[in-house]
Amino acid sequence: MAITVQHGYFKGDREAFDEIERDGLHGSKFDAEPSGGTPIHWHDVSMHIYITDGTFRFQDPATGEVHDCVAGTRFDIPERTLHIEEEHHGYTAIIGLSKTSLPEPFVRPPEELDA
Repeated sequence: MAITVQHGYFKGDREAFDEIERDGLHGSKFDAEPSGGTPIHWHDVSMHIYITDGTFRFQDPATGEVHDCVAGTRFDIPERTLHIEEEHHGYTAIIGLSKTSLPEPFVRPPEELDA
């Protein structure tokens, strides 16, 4: 599956949480601290992310496209899909996870993808 990004997708927290519940995902809101980025990696969980404040920037290595996700953007990263987190100054988001807890380690290097 591919990463999808939809700008101007939702208007508020309730709308995001309602959709997460309808999709059978486990939702929570979080504040991400500023980050220098995370090199190419993947997660052992599918994520639907709804940006509510700030900007999250990431690259899809499958397409080379860089996405600036701002308030109202929903993006989905399927389980075991490579992506690159770019440097950002912090953001707030609502996240829907396909699993009840985050698998550890959360950030996995590309060489573990085929294992």
